[in-house]
Amino acid sequence: MCRNVCLRRADRRPLSGFAFVAVLLVLGAASAVRGAGLEEARALYDSGSFEGAYQLAVAEDDGAAQTLAANAAIAQAIYRDLPDADRLSWLRRAQDAGRRAVALLPEAPQALLALAQARGEMALRTSALDNLSTAGEIGDLLKRAVAAAPDDPDALVGLGMWNLGVTDRGVGWLYGARRDGALELVARGVSLAPQRVNLRVQYATALRDAGDRSLAVEQLREALTLPTPTAVDRYERERAVTMLRELAPSAP
Repeated sequence: MCRNVCLRRADRRPLSGFAFVAVLLVLGAASAVRGAGLEEARALYDSGSFEGAYQLAVAEDDGAAQTLAANAAIAQAIYRDLPDADRLSWLRRAQDAGRRAVALLPEAPQALLALAQARGEMALRTSALDNLSTAGEIGDLLKRAVAAAPDDPDALVGLGMWNLGVTDRGVGWLYGARRDGALELVARGVSLAPQRVNLRVQYATALRDAGDRSLAVEQLREALTLPTPTAVDRYERERAVTMLRELAPSAP
């Protein structure tokens, strides 16, 4: 849900499919009640009821719930056909929930990724100056996520896409971003979660932007063979179809 952590073009939804991985917390007797609410919110998120998932999760005072609230608000902003003002409003809610998640779970990779994605999506919809001002913060969040979970596929793909996006803008040197090895980070993330549609679409986007259209088409075709158990997966599959039509118009 890198949907855009990487600060690339606004027509992309990168890291729009960061998957939510719950962080289990033992909080005493009340945890069962909170856990039930979180499970209900998670089910709503998976079904595509992003607003309902947000409303349930944001009311809970724990990091896993706030992470889910941030991801639900991001999904509402990027997958729904909304007026610009409403889209920005949802991204502000995503940022707020992401900040609360990181405050509660400062080393949890999914909390860090949710905040990075919320900041990136907001940056895409503001001025270039705002994009640059947030690039360092987003990079720091992604680097922390990778340090906390070196084999987390979302963290690896997010960091790779961020490096590509910042260096494409010619300001990589300002933030310690490097193009060398960035595609390899994305590829490694995909290899760790080969059934994830959104990561395949991210990889295809990176390959397309690097000029390797044939490999991008291969990734998109592979994405179309994968299962789509959640609403986000189905939205990402639609993105794959659209990209494939653009890159290979004659493809069946």
